[in-house]
Amino acid sequence: MASVKLLLNKYRARRDGTYPLVFQLIHNHQKRLLYTPYKLYPEEFDVRNGRVLHLSNDRRNLLEVKRINRDLALQRKSLDKHIEALELRREEYTAADVLFRYQVEHDNLSLLHYVDMQIGRKQKQNKYGMAAALRSTRSSLATFSGLKILHLNDLNALFVRAYEDFLMQRGVCPNTVCYYMRNLKSIFNQAVQDGYLMTTVNPFRFIRVKQTRTVKRALKRDTLRRLSDRDFSQYPHLDMARDLFLFGFYCRGMSFIDILHLKKSDINNDVIGYRRHKTNQWLQVAVTPQLERLMNKYSNPSQYVFPILKDVPEEEQYHIYRLALERVNRNLKRVAEMCNVAISLTTHMSRHSWATQAKEIGAPIAVISEGLGHTSEKTTRIYLKEFDRSIVDAINEKVSAL
Repeated sequence: MASVKLLLNKYRARRDGTYPLVFQLIHNHQKRLLYTPYKLYPEEFDVRNGRVLHLSNDRRNLLEVKRINRDLALQRKSLDKHIEALELRREEYTAADVLFRYQVEHDNLSLLHYVDMQIGRKQKQNKYGMAAALRSTRSSLATFSGLKILHLNDLNALFVRAYEDFLMQRGVCPNTVCYYMRNLKSIFNQAVQDGYLMTTVNPFRFIRVKQTRTVKRALKRDTLRRLSDRDFSQYPHLDMARDLFLFGFYCRGMSFIDILHLKKSDINNDVIGYRRHKTNQWLQVAVTPQLERLMNKYSNPSQYVFPILKDVPEEEQYHIYRLALERVNRNLKRVAEMCNVAISLTTHMSRHSWATQAKEIGAPIAVISEGLGHTSEKTTRIYLKEFDRSIVDAINEKVSAL
């Protein structure tokens, strides 16, 4: 159990000869100091009993000394309470955790500082996508707060409504508002789970903005063939963007991040085996002639199928991935223009296109679900729901042609 001791910090002597009075927390050989508002001369402090003494001088009267000791006793009681709560969880904790909980209780911890801590936690877990999402939300919260310091305890229904109003007044689109709210909610839930917020009230119950369904676009077979047949040899950057799109399509809608992380060692006996970054699900795809042609085209000395990622730390790899995604999507828009494709092409559209083509040739939902790596057919039905309209419209056109 953590130990707490009240003492003078002799390493911080002041010019007038006084020293800061601090609570020293020690747990598992880790030490943290909690500074009180008081500065004392050594003779004013009873080291053994941890109390401020009343001296027969004009510095402090007896009533003030009693008030200070009462205040220190309350601070000590609060620290002991948090230590006991952490002990009851029967999980590892640090002296910093005790101090953190105390600061939250006494409204000394800023919301942005807590978000920074969560960003650091996600980075340690190699969840760089989540870290980036929290970083984006932190920037938005900082703009919202301006010069005002937001405390973690400010995170209530009134705060959430004010932040939502702020985003809407700035013209932020509904889906982005929902994105920020979703991230803020995860911060709130983590604070509750960690025991830093003691509440059972959900401040996000009355959010007014609802996420609007984005239109999922898919390419028709003749358009896909036009993309595949177009010669981009004079434009290597466009050529590679088109090929990465097609590779994702041929690989049953493989996500761009999975394409970039695909290693040569993932291919055995003409089967590609990989684990989806999004769901951690293991998938296997048979190597078709189309896939083999593209892999041979981009043969390179690195361990990766496509020469984009490098053997660097994961955080740097994520940065490379984000830059590559932006670059490829930008180039795909140019590819679409040159191929007379009326829609704005993105890497993720290859996934939509594979699902649509599979459905149009009569593949059962269960097979499409397996191919996409969805954990349930319900997800696939939602995924394909927006494509149903074009099929129904086509049938209606035939029926109407009397």
